[in-house]
Formats: sequence, structure tokens, C-alpha cells
Amino acid sequence: MAFKLKKVVIATSVMLSALMLQACNDNEATVKAPQQATVVVKAEKADMKPLEVNVIYLDRRMLPPGAVLNVALEDVSLADALSVTLSTESMDIAGAPPYPVTLNYDANKIKTNHRYNVRATVKVNDKLIMTSTSAMDPFATDAKQPLEVKLDRVAPPQNVAPQANQPTLAGPQWQLVTLSGQAVKPGAGGNNAFIQFDVTTNSVNGFSGCNNFHGALESQTATTLTIGQAASTRKMCMEGMELEQAFLVALPEFASYSINNNTLSIKNNNDNVIATFKIK
Repeated sequence: MAFKLKKVVIATSVMLSALMLQACNDNEATVKAPQQATVVVKAEKADMKPLEVNVIYLDRRMLPPGAVLNVALEDVSLADALSVTLSTESMDIAGAPPYPVTLNYDANKIKTNHRYNVRATVKVNDKLIMTSTSAMDPFATDAKQPLEVKLDRVAPPQNVAPQANQPTLAGPQWQLVTLSGQAVKPGAGGNNAFIQFDVTTNSVNGFSGCNNFHGALESQTATTLTIGQAASTRKMCMEGMELEQAFLVALPEFASYSINNNTLSIKNNNDNVIATFKIK
């Protein structure tokens, strides 16, 4: 009987030791595995807004088949880095402008201290034929929708080397030589009609045959230019009045130009030469 009791006592002691060891292990596990803080990262929800754009061009020539228009909203804040495209749309186009395009952009990515631009291009078989040349900030205080973006035709590459000492469009006084294919005579007082371009003030001025005139140089690239309606003095002359009327009417028709052998040739939107000049 005593032997059996001793065995029971021993068995009980073993069980108690096992239970105590398990409890110690559980406490140690609790110490070694503290609770981890749960971090919840919320993704910023995009705030998509539409930007309505109308793309136009003043060149009356029709676009060739297969023309593709691309319009992009770009962040151009960094002068020494590539622009960042925020939204872009491409479409096949045919017929005459305007071409309406909607750019959907995330308003959360627009920053008040950054600069933005809407750029448009037209390509045919991946060859650039037209591009916008003026900066168009859609978030400027005076910007209105639809934003009007104007395209200019890209001049084809020339295979001939540029002439040395070739004059530039801006600076010289260009004397009118022919108008609508006809040689012109001096105006009042034997003075020759001329025009002068100033890119620093985006203006033009000159003598039209009887009166002096001035106007706005609305746009100018390496091959294109647009002149607004000119204003002139109101003097009456015995000579040069007919020349003056024809010259002033022709100014808003200026669309493109080239300078060869010190001769300035001006064409209209139909690619017809409407005036030629030489340095006065």
C-alpha cells in the first residue's frame, strides 16, 4: 500500500512539474512576442478633372491622309530636365479644324508653384508636320476653356547649307519690291514702302506709301509669321495712296516667309508669294 501511494505521489509531482514548465514556456512566449502596431496606409484617391482643348491651325492646306493629332498636358517646371506628361490623347484627324480634345488629369498632381503647358503635334507616318509653338498654361488666371492651341507647319529640312551672312527677319528695314507679283514704285515724296520686324516688342512698323504704320507681330517661327491688323496715320497724299491701300490689305495675309540671297519672300496660306522685299 505504501508502494502504491509513493507511485501516486511521484506521478502527481511529474504532472505538476510539466504544468509549471508549460506555464513558464507560455510566459516566455508572451514576453518574446509583443504585440505589433498595425500601420494602415491610405492611398490618395485620384481627383480626375477634364481639360477641354480646341486645336486649330491657320494654314488652309488640308492635312494628308493618316494624320494623327497628339495633345499632352505637361509639367515644364524644371528648365534643365525633361517635361513630365500628366495626360495625353491621340486621335486620327481629317477635314478642317478645330479639333476638340478632352484631357483628363489628376488635380491632386497640380501644384501651385509649378508651370504647365499644353502641347499639340500632328504626325503622318511618325513624321512631324505640325506643332504648337506658343506656351499655353491651362491653369493661368486668365485661361478659359476650351483652351485654344494653335499649330504651325514644320518647315521641311533643307539640303543646302545656309548662306553666310544671311540677314535675319528682325532688325533690318525691308524695302517692298513686289506686291501681288507686280513691281512697286516709290510712294509719296519718292520714299519707298518698307516694313521692319521687332521680336523684342512683338511688333512691326514701316512706311506704306503715304503714311507710317504699326501693328502686332502676333506669332513668328523660323518660317512662319502672323501680323495683326495695322494702324496708320491719316495723312492724304497725291502719290502712293493706291500702293498704301494694297500694302496694308496684304499684311494680315502674311503666313510664311523665306530669306534667300538677301531677298525676303512672303507667302499666304495658299503658299502663293504675295510680296518680296530687299534690305533698304
